[in-house]
Amino acid sequence: MGRLYFDPNLSTLCDPIPEQEFIIRNAEYGVDDTFQPPFMIADRGECPFVQKVRNMEEAGVAMGIVVDNSDEDISDIVMSDDGTGAGIRIPSLLISKKDG
Repeated sequence: MGRLYFDPNLSTLCDPIPEQEFIIRNAEYGVDDTFQPPFMIADRGECPFVQKVRNMEEAGVAMGIVVDNSDEDISDIVMSDDGTGAGIRIPSLLISKKDG
């Protein structure tokens, strides 16, 4: 599957992700290379879903996961396109606050 990436300082992902914040350095494991985790998590809120997912895609992840910010039934929530989503190629999904 792969590793998840979440940074509480960048939790909403409403701004582009600085490369140095995202690339994980493996020096602590005795490995000299870097890698980009294939899955990234963002908290819901403060900007549209599309903006979050676009920022994830531009950072190089393969899939975006958005965690709901309230205790509600997410089965009725649609991560809709706000009109700026053309060209996004990675899948994304919304999960409940409890699951997140």
